[in-house]
Parts: sequence; structure tokens; C-alpha cells
Amino acid sequence: MRCSSCEPLLDRYLEGTLSPRQMIDIGEHVRTCASCARLLEEVKVIDALLFTTDVPELPNNFTFAVMAEARSLPAPKPLQHRLWSFVTLYLTAAWIAALALFAASGASLTKIGAATAAGFGSLTQSFSGGASGVAHGAPALATFSVGVLSVDLALAAVAATVYFLVRPRLAAHLASVSEAQ
Repeated sequence: MRCSSCEPLLDRYLEGTLSPRQMIDIGEHVRTCASCARLLEEVKVIDALLFTTDVPELPNNFTFAVMAEARSLPAPKPLQHRLWSFVTLYLTAAWIAALALFAASGASLTKIGAATAAGFGSLTQSFSGGASGVAHGAPALATFSVGVLSVDLALAAVAATVYFLVRPRLAAHLASVSEAQ
């Protein structure tokens, strides 16, 4: 018998749960192998330590003391998602959708770049007052890009308004309600 096949069975050898043939084989191997004999002695010591552990005596008010300590700790706060994580998720999803639309339309990278540049050009014209809205001749992909950017800007404005104006007022209102109770 090899040491590699004997070592995993030493604890079962001590328990006597092996087949009679395995018990004889391991017993013969342990008598001839000093390494496995030392390991068997270590397993015996560990088993003896496991069986001789004493359960500590707890005071009568142990549960009450632990629960009082737990009540004195601050309540755990729920996981808060930061606003930027939602904005990042939205932007990522919007641009993946735009790229998927571009790929499905079969447009090449140079055409996409030209269409996006045309869309940005028409957007800057509309902001400078030169033209009303997106030019009629702008490609559909550029129009889509400008639309996604417009929605992004609108969402950023709404998020900033909520974060800087509504949230502090709501927090003050909730604090006054909790103080009144």
C-alpha cells in the first residue's frame, strides 16, 4: 500500500469503519512506514482533543446581555445606489443600443463617424440659432445620436434638480416628521 492511499483513510482506520481487508492493509503499512505512523499518532491526538473539549459555563443573563449590546448598535443602513451608477448604466445601455443599430444597418465605421459629425454639426447649429432643430438632410444615424445625447442631457438636468433641490427638502421634511413623533 502507498502512503498516498493510506493517509486519507487513517481517521476511518481509527474509527474502525473500514472493511476488514482495508484495516489489515493499513495496519501493516503503518507498522512499516514511519511517516504514516507519525501521522496516525497526530490524528489520535487531534481526535482526543476533539472529544475532551469542555463547554464553557455561561452566565444566566448571557442572552440578555448580548441582545442589549446588539440593540445599542446603530441600525444597519440599506445599500444605497449612487446616482452616477444609474446614469452610467443608462449611458452604457443607450450607446450599446446605438452601436447595435449601427451594426444592424450595415454602416461602415467611416460612415458612422461622418453621420455623427453631421449630427453634432446640426446640433450646434440648432443651439446657436442658425437652424431650427436637426437638419432635414442629416442621416438617420446622426439624428439618432443627437436624440440619445438630448435625452442624456435632459436626464442629467432632471437628476441634478432632484439631487440638489428635491433631496435636501425631502430629508428636512422627513427629519421634522420624525422629531414630531
